[in-house]
Parts: sequence; C-alpha cells; structure tokens
Amino acid sequence: AITAVGSTIARSDEAITAVGATISGAHGAVTRADGLLGRVDPMVDVFQEPLLALAPAVRRLAASIEPAEVEAVVAFIDRLPQLMSHLDEDVLPVLASMGNVGTDVHDLLDTMQDLRHVVKGFPGSRLFRRRGAEEIAEDEEQQAAEGG
Repeated sequence: AITAVGSTIARSDEAITAVGATISGAHGAVTRADGLLGRVDPMVDVFQEPLLALAPAVRRLAASIEPAEVEAVVAFIDRLPQLMSHLDEDVLPVLASMGNVGTDVHDLLDTMQDLRHVVKGFPGSRLFRRRGAEEIAEDEEQQAAEGG
C-alpha cells in the first residue's frame, strides 16, 4: 500500500504540473485576448453605426452579384488610372474648347452672308450662279448614273 501511495503522489505531482501549465497557457491566452480586445474595441465603437447602416445594402449586393460582375469591377478599377489620364489629357480639353463653337459658327455664318452680298454685287454674278448650278446638277446626275 505504501508503494501505491508513492505512485499516487507521483501522479498527483504530474497532474499538478499539468494543471500549472494549463493555467499558464490560459493566462497567456487571456493576456493576448485582452490586448486584441483593447485594439478592436475602439474600432467597434467607430464602425458599428456605419456597418449596421450598410448591412441591408451589403446583404442585397451579396445576394445579387455574380462572379463575372466582380471581375468586371476589378478590371474597371485596374483601368481607372488610364481612363483618368485620357479624360484629363484628351476629353476635357476638347470639352473646354466647345464653349467657343457656337460663337465661331455664328461668326462663320455672318461672314458667309457678307460674302454672298459681295458676290451678288458683281456684274454677271447671275451667269456664274447659273453655270455653277448647272455643273452641280450635271455632277449629281453623273453620280446617280454611276450608282454612287
């Protein structure tokens, strides 16, 4: 019986050592969890309200989006720098110059009207207009005959 008591004491010592290791491991886990909680808790305070507000939209998006659509969005985002460069360098300068087009066209029409009045004042201008009209009619007939 004394040998059994010694064996029991040895097993008890092993169990106590194992419990000590478990307690030490648990203490380490609690310490890490406390550190993690300290970092996450302020973020939860900041992001909780916006995330709750976005939840319905995110659910709807998750239910309706297809993998091909995700790939298309990724491809679009990848091309955004190039698109912005073309927009800034090519499209916007053209649009900026479009503001003058109306005025320029109006000025051109005024000039053409002035030229028309000048030409009408030349002696024999009717003859030139008639010949021009005849040539235009001949050209149109020739194009129609050629099928073009």
